[in-house]
Amino acid sequence: MQYPQLEAVRLKRMKFGYYLRPAETYSGMLELARHSEELGLWGVFLNDHVHGMREGGMEPYLEAWTALAGIGVQTRRIRLGHIVLFNSLRNPAFLAKSISTLDVMTGGRYEVLLGAGWNEPEYDGYDLMELGRGMPPAKERVDRLKESLQILRGMFTNETFSFEGKYWRLKDAINIPQPVQDPMRISVGGSKPRMVKIAAKYADGLNTGGSLNDFKSILERLVTALDRNGKRLEDFFFSGFAPQVTVSRNEEEYVSLAKRVAQRSSRSLAEAKANIFAGTPEVLVDKFRQAQDLGVKMIVVYVRPASTISEMKEQLTRFCDMVMNQI
Repeated sequence: MQYPQLEAVRLKRMKFGYYLRPAETYSGMLELARHSEELGLWGVFLNDHVHGMREGGMEPYLEAWTALAGIGVQTRRIRLGHIVLFNSLRNPAFLAKSISTLDVMTGGRYEVLLGAGWNEPEYDGYDLMELGRGMPPAKERVDRLKESLQILRGMFTNETFSFEGKYWRLKDAINIPQPVQDPMRISVGGSKPRMVKIAAKYADGLNTGGSLNDFKSILERLVTALDRNGKRLEDFFFSGFAPQVTVSRNEEEYVSLAKRVAQRSSRSLAEAKANIFAGTPEVLVDKFRQAQDLGVKMIVVYVRPASTISEMKEQLTRFCDMVMNQI
């Protein structure tokens, strides 16, 4: 299928962000954020969970809002974001106030990406819905997200804002000072059909993870949804998350990795090679150019393998020199 909207999008160079969570410590995250800034990356991002997904959640895990606020005031130019904000963790009106505050503190560098939430142990462990109700079904979580998007928009564009919804009722909620950015861009994190429709109607962008094929399938739904809401892909912030980027040193190394991925995912070797964000520098440049041609404006990456801060910096530098700066 051809998308006429893509012609204008293709003229713009895709941006890159870096994923900070693997650093674990605040000092490590800050060092990587400053290194990313020096290398000319567009942004740094931190996932928004209260505990990890490994070791029964017992791994070191800094709270994401506090950590990113600290990183924000100790950097100068690079943009900051959560990939993605966990909607059930915060009252949306209070979240709007927090976002506005951080945007002011950092001179207009915060990027809003909001997701519906999915990790059941966090709902249970922290009683996020209160009274032991556990994780709501997907429909309710998405319904709550839709209300949150409307509340964020209202709070970012009005010093006082009232709202009457099923889950939240605001009465002259005050948000002074307003964010530095005007307008304040809001993206939705997700890939399911309903999330894409909600993003197209209520938000300014969509962030999704996955392979090149995933981007292609989502694009078809996204363009249709944008058309229905009188919006253009050119003006929409379509972005991605690729946390397993590998710059292979040669073709043999690339094929070996692709074989392991193919075995784990029950795909053919050709499919694995085509879709994973791995390969020699030349192959990766081509893959990211394909993503750019699909209308993806920004991708958050983590470059593997790396287990220490020094290795993370080395891998990121190599990626920037051999891939990012060649696109």
